[in-house]
Amino acid sequence: MNRRKISFILFIALLLIASFSTTSFISYKVANDALEQQIYTDALPLTSDNVYSEIQRDILPTIVLSSLMAHDTFVYDWVGSGEEDEQKIIRYLKTIQQRFQTTTAFFVSESSRSYYHPSGKLKQVKQHDPADAWYFRVRAMNSDYEINIDTDTADLYSTNVFVNHKVINGEGTFLGAIGVGLSSEVVNNMIEMYQTRYERQVYLVDKSGQIKLQGKRYQGASNIYKQPGLMEIAGQILASPGDSYRYQHNGQEVLLNTRFVPELNWYLLVEQVRKPAAKIQSTLWVNLSFSLIITLIVMLIVNMTIGKYQQRLELMATRDNLTGAYNRHAFEDTFLQALRTAERRQEPLSIAIVDIDDFKAINDRYGHLAGDAVIRSIAETLRAELRDSDIICRWGGEEFLLLLPCCDAAAAELLARHLCQAISDQVITWHEHSISTSASFGLSSYQFGESQADLFNRADQALYRAKENGKNSIEVG
Repeated sequence: MNRRKISFILFIALLLIASFSTTSFISYKVANDALEQQIYTDALPLTSDNVYSEIQRDILPTIVLSSLMAHDTFVYDWVGSGEEDEQKIIRYLKTIQQRFQTTTAFFVSESSRSYYHPSGKLKQVKQHDPADAWYFRVRAMNSDYEINIDTDTADLYSTNVFVNHKVINGEGTFLGAIGVGLSSEVVNNMIEMYQTRYERQVYLVDKSGQIKLQGKRYQGASNIYKQPGLMEIAGQILASPGDSYRYQHNGQEVLLNTRFVPELNWYLLVEQVRKPAAKIQSTLWVNLSFSLIITLIVMLIVNMTIGKYQQRLELMATRDNLTGAYNRHAFEDTFLQALRTAERRQEPLSIAIVDIDDFKAINDRYGHLAGDAVIRSIAETLRAELRDSDIICRWGGEEFLLLLPCCDAAAAELLARHLCQAISDQVITWHEHSISTSASFGLSSYQFGESQADLFNRADQALYRAKENGKNSIEVG
């Protein structure tokens, strides 16, 4: 990754330096044409990339939030309970709305066809009601979610940008549609901000060419097939994942860069009207000198920015957000490497599956946020007691998996007893409540030549026996 990063930065630096060096020896007309070409091939695509990155920062978290809601076990459990206490889902939606500052949040149940909102249960959706057509469209679509601009059911005078996400449980049963909405005015203000920042016109269109989002100063047609000059190339734009174009509008040449945004299923269009360069030949060398200095600064910033986001992405890809422990995907690579090392060196290797006892009761009594606090506290306890060489992984829900290199069965059992005691001794303070808990451990030590599945299965069976034996105990598989 570091080699690719350095190569990319050097490539950009060499490309800019070569471009500036070449344009410094040409006439005013050629310099003017080169400036236009730079805008057409470099600046506009770079602006498009920057705007796309900002869309990911400003809008796409809403999609992620809707996805998390759609996979929240609370929603599964509440629907599975027969929707007995409506206030639970209403409070849940209100918490989402307030915590993430969305304009609205909603859930429509497939079983009852009830439309739930932070303000209460608003209505029953009906298949033949045009206002409810969105729900049955989401119900029938193949994708997991859609982005739709529509009237807010709770406020018919307000138009929002909705993320409508299917809710499908582990058995593949469609439970309903859930999601959040942002005010279309807020989103349009984001587009306006992009335009002001980059001094270019920015708007988004769907696959039919309809303008979906635009700034306040946009004065074009509502569909690019109806926009003079643009209508001739509209078909090419919508048939390509991204490209650069030129067209004439009101006697001016417009430079256009497009790219498809798969997360929104829309096209991003960035435009700039071509204007003659006002530079005179005597200032060309001065401008190029400053450009070289700026290039060095830009490369420094690019290097720092790429490094920063690379670290953040690596952390997000490998760590559990709640506990900071390894996630299951990252653990697989770490485990295989440890397994190969143990095989090569003929060293012992043990694993332990740790399951928090009666965790559902904690959630039911104190709430899910308290449950999160318990999980975090136990993760900190495990991390504090383990060696630097040991690995802790959030295996799922209230389960952790410990990888213990150079640790035979006896040492693993001794360590597990110490951890079990440390967990049962701790008292977790949640607001005015003091929460005590315990954990059960299932251990297994690697037998040379056995498969990963067999090793994990023995630990899992040992955990099952520990649970059967009254919990807060340890079993070896």
